[in-house]
Amino acid sequence: MGKWEWNSRLEAGIKEIDEQHKGLFEQIDRLELAIYKGSAIEELKSIIEYLNVYINEHLETEEKLLRDCNFFDFEKHFEQHEEFRSLVAELLNRYKKGADNYLALDVDKQLRKWWENHILKMDMAYVPYIKKEADFL
Repeated sequence: MGKWEWNSRLEAGIKEIDEQHKGLFEQIDRLELAIYKGSAIEELKSIIEYLNVYINEHLETEEKLLRDCNFFDFEKHFEQHEEFRSLVAELLNRYKKGADNYLALDVDKQLRKWWENHILKMDMAYVPYIKKEADFL
């Protein structure tokens, strides 16, 4: 298993969004490394705490940006954010009932799925529109 490496191809070119995405990217990498080292249960607490902050700060930041630019596909984007908020709430509930290696693997799987299907596809799809419409970037 190789370590994930952040690179410019992962950047949207919107500083605040990129910093937030990079933070999530680093959390995914930390969890995967912890899984391979056998310390995933210990790492889960900080990942779950991070996710609670992330869904409040990042998703709201992104939604505001998309609303301010009248992004044509805002509703679909927002729906995916709501699904992710629900997923994080479910993971938190499972964590409170008892952390184990299966939960760590599922958190890793769900975050990677979010990264690949939402951030790398949906988020990157709004970048050209936002850069064209936003005079503040």
